[in-house]
Amino acid sequence: MRRLIQGILVGLCIGILLFSVWQLARIFLGYHSGDKEYDDLKEQFVLDAPVLPQEVGDIVPSGEDGEGEQALVPMTRIDLDALQEINPEAVGWIEIPDTIISYPMLHSTDNSYYLTHTFQNERNKVGSIFIETANEADFSDLHTIIYGHNMKNGSMFAGLKNYSSKSYWQAHPYVYIDLADGAHCYEIFSCHEAATSDITYTIGYAADDTYASFLESLKASCPYDTGVSVGVEDKVITLSTCTQNGQKRFVVHAKKVY
Repeated sequence: MRRLIQGILVGLCIGILLFSVWQLARIFLGYHSGDKEYDDLKEQFVLDAPVLPQEVGDIVPSGEDGEGEQALVPMTRIDLDALQEINPEAVGWIEIPDTIISYPMLHSTDNSYYLTHTFQNERNKVGSIFIETANEADFSDLHTIIYGHNMKNGSMFAGLKNYSSKSYWQAHPYVYIDLADGAHCYEIFSCHEAATSDITYTIGYAADDTYASFLESLKASCPYDTGVSVGVEDKVITLSTCTQNGQKRFVVHAKKVY
């Protein structure tokens, strides 16, 4: 009887071990599959590197004397039409240079779908980077929210938490958003942890005192002073991801520069 019990216990231990190995392998393969999909998309559809704000522009002639003035010129860094052939809900691309964040963005009528599906509609915990469904897909709202998972392998929006360090923000101050109308740059002015019920997740603002108060609350929540001013004339974005314990979110706020 003792040997039987010992045999059963050993069998259970082996079964548990094999199940754990299988689970880890499944997770690893899911990460690998998702990462490969997005790496392939980046290699295929991102045409150029992002341009710093001070490097954007062209001299537009304004008279016979040849003098002109500085004007922003729309740029195209991505092949959006080709992306939309793969997934019609594609609206653009998001990138933070010198980080792992470089992904296509999606916009749908369901905030939950892309939590568990990749850009190519494959079921995967990696999910996708997607825009709040209540926002306009063209980023015309004063405040637009972008969601992404905090993956344990550092992919998707996991790197956002690094902005809790001022030195990291200084090294990565810009977020680049490419849309149908060209490339855009946003300058980061704040970051912090937030509850899902936080004012951070409100949208639909007009350029008034309420919006000004909202922006001030975002700036005041940052653990350090970025020195970046933001006002009611600015359009802003919020990048949002879960924290490790899942109880709160880590958010990064940036204002449109071009």
